[in-house]
Amino acid sequence: MKANGMQVWLIAKQELLGSFASKGGVFISGVFILTWIWLLFSPIQFAAEAMSNPDQGSLMVAALGWLGLESLYNWSLPELAVYWAVALYSFPLFSLLMSADQMISERQRGGLRFLTLRCARGEIFFGRFLGHMAVQMCFLLATLAITYFLLVMNNASLWLDGLLILPLLLLNLMLVISPCVALMSLLSVVMNSVRIAILVAIIIFVLASILINALAFDFSFISFLNYGVPGVQISQMAKLLPNNALLLSWIPILQSICFLVLGYGLFKRQAI
Repeated sequence: MKANGMQVWLIAKQELLGSFASKGGVFISGVFILTWIWLLFSPIQFAAEAMSNPDQGSLMVAALGWLGLESLYNWSLPELAVYWAVALYSFPLFSLLMSADQMISERQRGGLRFLTLRCARGEIFFGRFLGHMAVQMCFLLATLAITYFLLVMNNASLWLDGLLILPLLLLNLMLVISPCVALMSLLSVVMNSVRIAILVAIIIFVLASILINALAFDFSFISFLNYGVPGVQISQMAKLLPNNALLLSWIPILQSICFLVLGYGLFKRQAI
């Protein structure tokens, strides 16, 4: 059965709507938005004010330097600068958790077997991936809107500058998230437990780079394996403006393609 683009879109739409229609989805969405509102109007607001205040400037530069993020002090939009750093490190992990169960539960219930009778496996696999990417985009748009509101509330004269940079922030963050969602697409095929899939993803995301870098001290040739770890470029991106960060976009794009090709290849041959 050949994949149909319209069917892929319908499955993606169903996945998007289903993520917010369920009680669990509503609860997670509410907790997420409330958490970001607190982050934006407490620590992020404090950091943005400190970056804008000459009296606290040296202290903020020292703090950002200790974190390796001193370049954020050069942003003309402090609220979006702090958002950029927080979102780069938090959204990949959040996307791993949110997109963990793309097919596992449905396969255990037997529903996936019936779905394969009506849809091509490519439609199911890529539809679910795109649906979860759409879910993440909704969360990104919500947090960007709240941050932009905070920016305009603090300094209304920056409304246009802030508005112009929002698409770049969204594009960069969607690219950062894509290999995380693609990895969960792969793990949804090979794992039979959502919890184990999340655990494996966190091990890959957090511990793999540590292990590879430790081994690279003695075997430098294996350091290239870092490029297989989602988020390997995040620390570099955090030091750049969004337009310059796009120069690193080849890393998450290549990672996403590899995870999706491998995941689809396994799913196509999997007995359900």
